[in-house]
Amino acid sequence: MAVPPSGGCETAGRLSKTDGMRLRNAFTLLLAALAVCLSTAAPARASEIVGLSTSHWSLKVDSHNRALVSYRAAGRTRHTLWWGAINAKFPDPLHPQSQYSFKRDYSGGSGSFGAGYWRRMRNVCGPYTGPPLPLVVRACTMPGGDHWVLQNWRRRMPNGGWPCCPAGGHQGDRELRISHFSGQLPELWLKWTYSKRFTYFNGKHLEMLYGRYSYKGRGMYGFSSTSSGAPTDSFGILIWVDTYNSSWGKGWRRVNSFLTHRHSDGAFCDQLWQNRFGRYHSPGLGSRYRAFADGTNPLPVVRWQGPPPGGYPVSEVQTRAGIGDYTLIDWLRHPFDLSLATALTNEQLIVSQGDDMTRSSCKFT
Repeated sequence: MAVPPSGGCETAGRLSKTDGMRLRNAFTLLLAALAVCLSTAAPARASEIVGLSTSHWSLKVDSHNRALVSYRAAGRTRHTLWWGAINAKFPDPLHPQSQYSFKRDYSGGSGSFGAGYWRRMRNVCGPYTGPPLPLVVRACTMPGGDHWVLQNWRRRMPNGGWPCCPAGGHQGDRELRISHFSGQLPELWLKWTYSKRFTYFNGKHLEMLYGRYSYKGRGMYGFSSTSSGAPTDSFGILIWVDTYNSSWGKGWRRVNSFLTHRHSDGAFCDQLWQNRFGRYHSPGLGSRYRAFADGTNPLPVVRWQGPPPGGYPVSEVQTRAGIGDYTLIDWLRHPFDLSLATALTNEQLIVSQGDDMTRSSCKFT
């Protein structure tokens, strides 16, 4: 019995009576195949990366709400099946590995639902009618109103705007990602202002950001991470910030990435320090900024875009949720204004309330 090259699992065939050597060889193959079956049948982390550096995408979903994703990668056509997860669970500190997650089968369903499953599938997913999303390469809407989406994203870019990417690794690869959701999307918002306290070359005030990632009004965050800030539980949310046409170069360049904060209910802060990530007196000030939120759940990647400091008003409702409801004044960079900077700094303190200000990036005001 051969293990299928697509990486899926097949049902075990009968072992014929033979000599001891052939029996041991057959038993070894059987154990290997069973290991493959177990690895593909187990639930995967959601917001799943389907493949790297892919093309020729196809998305079909049958009446059982099982999504077939077909694509080309490394010179081969691949068929993978995804099912069993939709939307997201709110953070659960008692069960930090319990976020909703997809099941998957890299044989296109042959290992889970019978040989040739992907060939027999009948698509019932129609034209996409959901809210606008970034990075979409394929999307469709089911008869029940839920949506399946494929997004293609260069997530892993060098911080500090450095050119991409070292040879021999996967940094800079485009990740094909799958999501499944219904109803409203998660909300990501940012505001930019000037630091009152910190300046750099010729007395210029450093730029800082604050914001929040929430879903159905509740903050989304994780409970543990590595020393470098990578989530180690199933709820962690990363924010990825880019700068446009900065001193680092034309186009979009990665500024930094960081986690949303548990104690401030999904809020986050950062400051464009002039000396970090190997840069010196170069904070990467751009003509505009954008941010992506990448969760460990079946929700899609969402994006925010906005101008540099100056065009952000003081929000009418001064609560953590209300501060995210505002209308931009314009998309220009305005000179430092002490009165506005003070008001927005007070907003930042409201948003980050609950954080340990002796350790958090939100302490830099």
